[in-house]
Amino acid sequence: MSDIRAYEGLAGLRTDEARPAAARAAGAAAGPLTLRGLLRRAWFIRLLAVGLLVFIWQWVTWTNTRVPGIDEIVRFMITEMTGGSHGGQLTGEFWEPLSLSLQRYGIGLAIGVPVGAVVGLIMGASRWARGLFNDTVLVLLALPAVVWAFLAALWFGLSAWGPILAVVLTAVPFMAINLSAGVRDIDQGLVQMSRSFGVPLGRRLYHLLLGGTLPSGFTGLRLAFMTGWNSLLIVEWFGATSGVGWRARFWYDALRYPGFVAWIFLFVLLITVVDRVLLNPLERRAFEWNQRPTLTFEEEL
Repeated sequence: MSDIRAYEGLAGLRTDEARPAAARAAGAAAGPLTLRGLLRRAWFIRLLAVGLLVFIWQWVTWTNTRVPGIDEIVRFMITEMTGGSHGGQLTGEFWEPLSLSLQRYGIGLAIGVPVGAVVGLIMGASRWARGLFNDTVLVLLALPAVVWAFLAALWFGLSAWGPILAVVLTAVPFMAINLSAGVRDIDQGLVQMSRSFGVPLGRRLYHLLLGGTLPSGFTGLRLAFMTGWNSLLIVEWFGATSGVGWRARFWYDALRYPGFVAWIFLFVLLITVVDRVLLNPLERRAFEWNQRPTLTFEEEL
């Protein structure tokens, strides 16, 4: 009888009360959106911010004729991409400068990120190594990219090695500092407990070291990606004869400000796309993995 009454009581509940909370939330989200609801959506806030920036930009172009408008920049970049004429003997160049910059950027990160990660892990695990490398890494971190631009021009001349070196020397300190802090933040109690229960070294390195340093590692990786691209642009501006930075300076020296702004806008757009399309999904997956149980001792027990 008690089971029947319990069933009847459940059947008598209102539909909204009987549904799980997740189902009610999904139903509410599918309903008509109000202005208050839109203001709570991340995509709408980003769209609103972009619209506000476009409006401010357009307003500045109305008040200052030296600032190129969005339509001028779009037309200029289309001419660059199609190889059309900018007037006289000036023709568009887009794919070659872009590919050269991306190649230098990729080589620099492929060298700088692993080297910085190894240095950071060693610094975090060894007090002696931290005392040996810490000041050097801090100096590399403190020097602005324009210094690397001038040094690279002095050391390598107008070659591709200067931009690559700038990316390497930008990525190494960011990775080293953040991973060193991540290693030191690992709970020493978990380390001692894993040793006491005889957890194999491979599992300790995988779950404790990798899992404990993921947040710091991704912070360093994101900073290396962003500041490395910035360093590449500045070094190409001052010490190269090709690439995105050189092309931006070419149009700046030619007093063709739509071209200068177009290439700078492309610079910003590329780093935004890399961050949103590549780094954000990887970071979400890594943090989801990081939230799993760190160690299980069933096999050892």
